[in-house]
Amino acid sequence: VIAFSVVVMQSSGLSPNVAGWKQSERNFAKSITSRVRARLDEAGVLDVERPIKIKAGRLDTNAEQHPIDDTTSDSKAITKIVHFQRHAQGYHNLIGEMHRENSMDIDFDSTDPSKNPFVRPEIVDSPLTETGRQQSLARQEQASLLNPEVIIVSPLCRTIQTALLSFTNHQGGQIPWIAHEGCREELGLLICNKRRNLSQTKAEFPQIDFGLVASEEDSLFHPTKRESHMEKSERAYKFLTDFVRTRPEKEMAVVSHSAYLFNMCNAVIDCGDDEELKSWFLTSEIRSMRLTFEF
Repeated sequence: VIAFSVVVMQSSGLSPNVAGWKQSERNFAKSITSRVRARLDEAGVLDVERPIKIKAGRLDTNAEQHPIDDTTSDSKAITKIVHFQRHAQGYHNLIGEMHRENSMDIDFDSTDPSKNPFVRPEIVDSPLTETGRQQSLARQEQASLLNPEVIIVSPLCRTIQTALLSFTNHQGGQIPWIAHEGCREELGLLICNKRRNLSQTKAEFPQIDFGLVASEEDSLFHPTKRESHMEKSERAYKFLTDFVRTRPEKEMAVVSHSAYLFNMCNAVIDCGDDEELKSWFLTSEIRSMRLTFEF
């Protein structure tokens, strides 16, 4: 554990352009986009018909745009503006980068820490690295131009830290900050995605409303089994239709995780032919979308 900590400290320096992304990060995102999309296709989750159709369009945040409830005689469409953000670099992301740089394979389904470093107990609910904190701060200018009426965060440490650092200009006012289990990262096995006890997280982040987090311990986390692609897409669909769609606010921010967001943008939301909306989110990246719920 001591050797592991030293390696992490030596490897967590900032990239030359922390506000952007290194080419290696972009290359990895491009590669994982095609690989994971193929897995989603193989799992049969890309063409699932659901009662409420969710369509997304890219939002130009430099233009004056407002959501409109569009009601016709045949259907009712509810529109929301949602600014989705992936958390910044966590220690588990750094571990993944170190393995890729050293051409070391990871078996994500293994319970053996020597084959799967993401089951190591010391990275439970992995927080941000210093690089991750700087990435989040670098998003402040972009976030300050947005007008969310509510900020929704996964209850994991790294998403809360990212949101508080990126959306710092939206704190201390009338905007509610709400933790929701529905936008958590993939559940099960990977210890970095296991939530700490609620009392610990509430003590560290008293400004967040954890009223929707039901249990003290992480009752959603399975110690040996990963959430399936279908289970993850159903959870994302439920979060969007039962929570986001029914919120009174027209504009909101959701700070979440890469695998969850990728599944959502490919298997749950119809992003049309916009490959950028459907691509893997980079660390701390914010994408603004206009979501239309049709039923």
